[in-house]
Amino acid sequence: MEDNKRDDTLSERLLSDDVEQPIEDLMMNPGQIEVDPLQAGRGFRGESQQPEYRDAPFAIGFVAHLLVILSLAFVWGTSSMKVEYASDGGDTPEDPESTSLKGLLLLCLLTSLACIGISAAALELMTRHAEQLIQLSLVASCVLMGFMVVAFFASGAAYVGFFQLFFLVLTVLYAYSVWNRIPFAAANLTTGLEAIKTNYGVCVLGYVLAFAANVWVLVWVLAVSGVVYKESNCEDNVCNSHMDPISAVLFLLSFYWTSQVLKNVLHVTIAGVVGTWWFAPQDANSVFSPAIQDSFRRATTYSFGSICMGSLLVAIIQTLRAITDEARRRNGGIMLCILECILYYIERIAKYFNKWNMIYVGLYGYDYLTAGKKVLALFQERGWTSIINDNLVYRTLMLATLVIAGLTGLVGMLLAKISGWATVALGVDNHAGVFFTCFLIGLSLAAILMSVVLSAVDTVIVSFAEAPGEFETNHPTLSQQLRTAWRQVYPDECGF
Repeated sequence: MEDNKRDDTLSERLLSDDVEQPIEDLMMNPGQIEVDPLQAGRGFRGESQQPEYRDAPFAIGFVAHLLVILSLAFVWGTSSMKVEYASDGGDTPEDPESTSLKGLLLLCLLTSLACIGISAAALELMTRHAEQLIQLSLVASCVLMGFMVVAFFASGAAYVGFFQLFFLVLTVLYAYSVWNRIPFAAANLTTGLEAIKTNYGVCVLGYVLAFAANVWVLVWVLAVSGVVYKESNCEDNVCNSHMDPISAVLFLLSFYWTSQVLKNVLHVTIAGVVGTWWFAPQDANSVFSPAIQDSFRRATTYSFGSICMGSLLVAIIQTLRAITDEARRRNGGIMLCILECILYYIERIAKYFNKWNMIYVGLYGYDYLTAGKKVLALFQERGWTSIINDNLVYRTLMLATLVIAGLTGLVGMLLAKISGWATVALGVDNHAGVFFTCFLIGLSLAAILMSVVLSAVDTVIVSFAEAPGEFETNHPTLSQQLRTAWRQVYPDECGF
């Protein structure tokens, strides 16, 4: 009886959220007490934070900057659009080109709906055949590079052909070296897809935020036009465009900052949804589950300051890189080229660490700096620092994006041919123009969906590093697949 009580007490302490002692200290008699190695990470796992506005100054600064941009857009920007230009009479309601443009808009709408359907089918296919699709992505990369080599040599560009041949060899070597890691990537991809399919509303949220980003671009352009109009010298309706360099830099920073904030709001929301699905699946088991609402609310309130802070750091680097790139194009010079290359890699590193920090923000509500410390400590403790370098899932999602875009282009071209829409706007029988337009629509929508999946997969990696025991309890079938794959590929690093 005493042994049973001790086992029950130990289980309760292991499963509690406020474990303070290392687990090793709890196992006073390892010969009699058996501890599930899946619980070994509980001593350093994150803890849910109390609702509190974190990194608030950055949120206030971001909202203030948005108000400034909106003011410039609607005060100066609208004034710049009031300039009247000579017109040749314009289109009449019966103008065939006007009618064709309406048909083109309808074609774009139907193509978008078709793309969403194709994307849903693609998610189901990836869930059932994740390992085969990852293998296909590696083979397709090698085949594509091979075609490029043949094309360059056939066209007489031998130097470029040899250069491309070098990259083909590197691609083949890469595929060979990572082939044994495919089960690991497939298991993570399958788990992330299951979380998304259970809470498909996050995909709708992704499309909504993408629409908000497009609206923001229009407002930003209007604000830029207003400032240019205000700072330009105009005589007799002839203006010399001009913008102060400081204003140009601030507008660049505004553009990058807002874009990063919108991306990270989605990323943090997905992390919260997947975390809820992982730890408390009863709250994340429907298309528009309470987990989506709660996670989005936290991302836009309590954690919004942390999102703005991390996004600002990346935006500053992006702005510096854009300035350096413009200076190099105007003045040339090896030093500017080297500086641009350095900033490019700094930007990649910043984005890389930023996405893991945002996962911790979404999972537990930490402030930005604490989230960075926690996620680094977790991977160092687990010994999984090499695992997060894996990009097989990313390559597969990129391939899926291109395939979805291609199918969307074909559907759009078929609709245009049957209906006769867009023949005037894009040219009579201009199949290439219709395909390219619909391809871009499919590419943008598929990219949004695949970014949602990638965020879910990244969250799965962090959650499994922290709490594999909860996953075993709540999703035993997926847990078994994931544990088997990780043991197979990383027997020493996985720790179980």
